[in-house]
Amino acid sequence: MKTGLIGAMREEIQLLEHDIENLKVHEYGVRKFYEGTIGGKEVVMVLSGWGKVAAASTATTLINLFQVDQLVFIGLAGSLMENLRIGDIVVADKLIQHDVDLTRLDGLGTINPPFYKKFKFPVRKGAQKRALEAVKQFTYNLHGGQYPEINAKYQPTIHIGAIGTGDQFVASRKGKDKIVDKHPELFCTEMEGAAIAQVAADYRVPCTVIRIISDNADDDAHASFERFLFEDISKISVEIARLMFV
Repeated sequence: MKTGLIGAMREEIQLLEHDIENLKVHEYGVRKFYEGTIGGKEVVMVLSGWGKVAAASTATTLINLFQVDQLVFIGLAGSLMENLRIGDIVVADKLIQHDVDLTRLDGLGTINPPFYKKFKFPVRKGAQKRALEAVKQFTYNLHGGQYPEINAKYQPTIHIGAIGTGDQFVASRKGKDKIVDKHPELFCTEMEGAAIAQVAADYRVPCTVIRIISDNADDDAHASFERFLFEDISKISVEIARLMFV
């Protein structure tokens, strides 16, 4: 099985480049695709950049040009639930584009919707299981002291739930409440996952998304995100990504 591994930012996955054997680097457009093997399993790693269009473009290239069998996205997200702490890890069971609103088209029964009317994409059980196993192994290793480079106080809780995607960095209580009012089932919000899930649904390719909570999507979000980004994110996300290939 060939895996397309995506991160929006260099800090989220780029260090994994050193683990890729038989490395070949391809350039398509503005992106570099790192192809090879990890633990004998085929991988193509790429940075998508921020936002739904960037994520969808990247996923489409991985499927059409590299013929990957599954898509995996790992990165940061803002919490939408009070019980999620900064550093907790969310494994998606559903991906929702929270900024799509077609309610004004309800009742137009004579018009066939263009492929999707509800932009909600469930994660296949097999893909979710593989992601959850990697995250559980990471926390097991963490508790066993196998990552001395990660702050010893870091003890994340694992959550399984719906992840929301929109083309906005949510950094106000008002913005957060607006999303929660519309989609109370969402655990966290980010800018790429559900766009990748839509492309995966188009091509019938399984995908999974793993998100590490970097902020509370409130008025302190920018400062919290920046602190988390430059502390342990690379070490955490790269270790989780590596365990996807064990």
